[in-house]
Amino acid sequence: MYMVTNTIQVLEGYGDAILERFKVRQGIEEMPGFKELKVMKKLNMKGYEEVLVHTVWEDKKAFENWFSSREFHLAHRKPAMTPDGQKMVTGNSIDHYEVVVESDTSEAVGYVG
Repeated sequence: MYMVTNTIQVLEGYGDAILERFKVRQGIEEMPGFKELKVMKKLNMKGYEEVLVHTVWEDKKAFENWFSSREFHLAHRKPAMTPDGQKMVTGNSIDHYEVVVESDTSEAVGYVG
């Protein structure tokens, strides 16, 4: 399994506007190899806000296919702007991960600690 997290820095006061954009689905769910999407808002930020976009894929190739797809480019073609014409997003960083250990609540049944 392969995970990608995009940490997006946003002008203070505009985090919720960025989150709203993610509520409009842009085709990622139909991509072969897509497993999961979570969009999160980092708490207790001062001076700016952060939105984290976390995706899970079957493998690296599935993510690369999404990243180079028409759907991806259409979803990212128009930057979010403030009413006075500033870009809401001031920067971002993308991190890639290979899942090594995975656990969920089903594995806790019968646990003896």
